[in-house]
Amino acid sequence: MTMKKHTTSVVAILLFWLTAVYVYPQNTTAAAETAAASAKREKPISGLAWLVGGVWTADATKVAPGMLRIETRYQWSDNGSYVRFTTHFVSEKQNQKTYDGNLFWDPAKKTLAMWYMDASNSVTQGPMAIDGDRWQIWFDGNDFEGKLASLRVEVLRKSPDLYRWSLSEKQGDNWKELASLDYARKPGA
Repeated sequence: MTMKKHTTSVVAILLFWLTAVYVYPQNTTAAAETAAASAKREKPISGLAWLVGGVWTADATKVAPGMLRIETRYQWSDNGSYVRFTTHFVSEKQNQKTYDGNLFWDPAKKTLAMWYMDASNSVTQGPMAIDGDRWQIWFDGNDFEGKLASLRVEVLRKSPDLYRWSLSEKQGDNWKELASLDYARKPGA
């Protein structure tokens, strides 16, 4: 092999290596990030992405004596597959960490779903649906009289930083509203 051919081969290998190491991964990384962002947007749970961030706060002074507000925080799971939420009842005397749960796509049932555990270790779960600015959750739980009932939570987005939450109980073929609150997003963790 002549020196010229050897030098040309070394330069060609070096250029290939530089291209493979420095150019290809950058393009792959960009493509992977684009694909990941696209996949996240296409997941059924991504319809609730608007909830993530800040502290959603409702005035609870009329809910019970001594109650001040209810705070709910939503955040993406580390792998972006579901939304975690926590709900705290803040009163004059304490900040009660009441609910901790997840909003997710249930592939076995091919539906969106929710489950949470309350401070008494009771688990509540049920299917959910998103239709534009309306999000509904159905589950069985105790009503305000302590009776087991079919319940529905409906969240209606009014703006990027405001939603109306309502709880209804199934009575025959109809739903009777039991309570409703307006939640406003405030900056913070």
